[in-house]
Amino acid sequence: MTQSLHIFRKDVRHLWPELSVYALLLVAFALVVPQAWPGAAFSNTLLQTFATLLKILIPISWLVLITRVVHEECLVGEEQFWITRPYHWGSLLGAKCIFIVTSLILPFVVMQWSLLFQADINPFVSISGMMLCLLKFCLIVWLPFTLVAALTSTLSAAFMSLAGVAVIWAALLTFLFPATGTRMSPPFVLEIFSFTFAILLIGTLIYQFSTRRTARSRIAVAAILFLFLILLYGFVGTHCGTPVRALIRNHYPASSDQSLRLVFVPGPLPYEDRNEDIQVPRGFVEVKLPIHLEGLDPNYKLRDTNTSFVIHTPGFLYASPWESAAVGEGNLSFLVPQQVFNRTATADAHVHLEFLAEQLRPKDPQIISSNDSFSAPNNGRCVLTQGTPVCRYAYQISVPTRVKALSNSGACGAPESAKPTVTIFRLVPAGTNPDPVVQEVLSLGSTICAGSPLTFSEYSPAETFRLELDIPSVNIGQYKSR
Repeated sequence: MTQSLHIFRKDVRHLWPELSVYALLLVAFALVVPQAWPGAAFSNTLLQTFATLLKILIPISWLVLITRVVHEECLVGEEQFWITRPYHWGSLLGAKCIFIVTSLILPFVVMQWSLLFQADINPFVSISGMMLCLLKFCLIVWLPFTLVAALTSTLSAAFMSLAGVAVIWAALLTFLFPATGTRMSPPFVLEIFSFTFAILLIGTLIYQFSTRRTARSRIAVAAILFLFLILLYGFVGTHCGTPVRALIRNHYPASSDQSLRLVFVPGPLPYEDRNEDIQVPRGFVEVKLPIHLEGLDPNYKLRDTNTSFVIHTPGFLYASPWESAAVGEGNLSFLVPQQVFNRTATADAHVHLEFLAEQLRPKDPQIISSNDSFSAPNNGRCVLTQGTPVCRYAYQISVPTRVKALSNSGACGAPESAKPTVTIFRLVPAGTNPDPVVQEVLSLGSTICAGSPLTFSEYSPAETFRLELDIPSVNIGQYKSR
């Protein structure tokens, strides 16, 4: 430990210019970003552009600092002067970890907490959100940057290696997953992938520090990326059909509520219901079948709605992966590949459909009077800006929330012009954004006056379920959305 601290102090002395620039970036970010938030007094396009630039410069400064501190005792090659010193590899690795935690991560956390305080949000009520955010930064940014630095000998080589991997990776993902944005991944796949590949990357980093066998470490990194791509192709791309289906079915059991069911109502859809409800990727067609979901409590909401179906016509059979679906008042929308649609659109087909979702039950509503600044449920803080409420949360909005208000189509103080309006907070997950403040602009359609009551109705997860429906004969060609 003493040796690690000695190396750490030496690194801080050598890298104080880079650390000073990093500190200035964090201070600038903490001062500029609140002024670019929606509803801020000085918010404008120039400030928002500058804030975006700072978001780019901060990760670049991470790469520079991590690479420079690792290259202080470069692991690549056999003729470095530090090798003659009595440095133990464990002390060396520990010193670099101490530097990254104390000189990069802790100032970053302080900057994020500064932003939360400026948003009038207590950061101590969102420790779990902060830990999730830092964990994602560690897995996606800090750990890969450290590994790249350990496998290169210069800063330019680290930049070029990282850029090359990013370009090749993006090209492979685009080629192998052209339309997987609507496909459903198995439950807990993100957690399993994150844990597995974090262990593999950390193991490779330890191996490089302990042996300095760079060629083998580079081969190990290439193998890890290849393995990740194969598993991504199989599970997230749903090409491992049987295991994926089994995992999903196990997580979404068949509904035990006999009143909850899917009902197919033959007949054409009304013209106004034929609009697209799903973003249709290239090579796909949205089909909207007149299927009703009956038995659902009218106060409940659905989340993560997905479907899988089998289309069977004479001489042709197609089984789809699990993919996103949209539930309307009297229809169920899903995507069909264009080639499959072309082969089945002109004949009656037998369709077997499975539908799954998560039910959300409403909590007791809370009525809050709007003002220039007021608290919101789920540890949020809202401000009223020119008749539009803007609500801010720390790191994430954990549950969807329905907001109801009396808005004014005319000037405030004219009660005869007030009318009820409703909007929904969507689920916003914590991500790798330097700004920890998640903001939701309540688009209620017209002006909200100070003192107007706002009714917040939060939803909480109730249960997951799966339903099946068998349609003996249907011509899907007549149900293509426009």
